[in-house]
Amino acid sequence: MISRKVWGIPLHILLPSVCLFSIAAFFGLALIVEHQSDLRLIAEIDRTSSELQSTGTEIASIKDGNLQGMNDYISAYAQIEPLQTKYDHELEQLIALYRGAQDRSSHRSAMSKWFYGKHHPKTWEDMSEIIALVQAISAVNKREISVVRAMASLPEPERIQFWHQEFMPLSAQEQALREQLLAAGRRGSQ
Repeated sequence: MISRKVWGIPLHILLPSVCLFSIAAFFGLALIVEHQSDLRLIAEIDRTSSELQSTGTEIASIKDGNLQGMNDYISAYAQIEPLQTKYDHELEQLIALYRGAQDRSSHRSAMSKWFYGKHHPKTWEDMSEIIALVQAISAVNKREISVVRAMASLPEPERIQFWHQEFMPLSAQEQALREQLLAAGRRGSQ
């Protein structure tokens, strides 16, 4: 029997070794690429979350300002309106990123699940609840803006009644949603 050798290594040892090394290198490279992609997605989620939080803080600081009369509210909500549009855009971006991350997490390969850990559906459920509450608060804010804009067109004597009938229920609804959001955030962080 003639034994063929390459670089002094028998061919029956070299070929399987090269194949195993190639397979290991392929999976290693795939994990590295997937990890880099995950890092980019996480960075994008962090950036968008930060922008959203900054815009939300700006809106809250205007709402929490020293608003005493109807004209103060009209002026404040005129400032909030473009910020709300920006906030909605940032929220939609964040939702798209989270959906992409959730999809990626649920469809990981067996090798990725072994290396990075399993899919955590409870985490995604908690985040979905938080996002739904933030969307509901945003919808209430938009209705508040519309109510204040409509109130601005009313004569001064009619504004107070309109305020109590139209704006105050929205304000109470927003406060209840904010309390639910805080509770959901606490549950999610436990």
